[in-house]
Amino acid sequence: MCLDLTNSIKNKYLKISKHLSSLLLALSLWTPMTANAQENELKPITFGDQATEYSIHKEGQKIIIEAEGQDSASGLFVPNPKICLENNQLSWAWRVDQIQDTADITVEEKEDFAASLLIIFGKPGVFSQPKVLIYAFANTDLPQGSIVSSPRAPDNFRTIVLENQESPLMSWLQYERNIIEDYELVYGEMPEKMLHTIGIFTDNDQTQEPVKASYNLQSCNLSAQGH
Repeated sequence: MCLDLTNSIKNKYLKISKHLSSLLLALSLWTPMTANAQENELKPITFGDQATEYSIHKEGQKIIIEAEGQDSASGLFVPNPKICLENNQLSWAWRVDQIQDTADITVEEKEDFAASLLIIFGKPGVFSQPKVLIYAFANTDLPQGSIVSSPRAPDNFRTIVLENQESPLMSWLQYERNIIEDYELVYGEMPEKMLHTIGIFTDNDQTQEPVKASYNLQSCNLSAQGH
């Protein structure tokens, strides 16, 4: 019995370590600014075997990013996150058209986000693990404003539930948040590490259920490059 419990704990730790390691590896291999990169162009990062399908187009003066899950986990990230902020305020809008029916961000095997923003503090590396603040639209019965520690890496990923299973689909929802105040809210302290990047993230690699979302990163002044 004791051996079974030890093996169970070991296997769970290995799963969490593998998930966190894949994220750290993806981020560490990604250079925020390259010689040919523009600071207002989004850069893709894949956290698994499959990439979420993202497309970018203009609607009037707005840059709209559409995301559709492909049994995937990937995001698009801003090389220079400072362009998105004014006095630590971040403004954006999103719309979820289809949400994963059985997703649950409190359960490791069901942890999928219909729409989310990842605010990453600290440059990932072998000996450096970032702290991530997540704003989420997720299929959960938790009240809006709830704080969730990731079941995979609770010390490094904390989520504020902005929208839940009662929130309207196929409607644009607008936000303005102070990322430093929210970091302190979820971690209980001010960030010790510098802001590394900001990105959008829609995934369905756990549930493999259909998900579609759209984003408008209003304060980032993005270009309409294709992906």
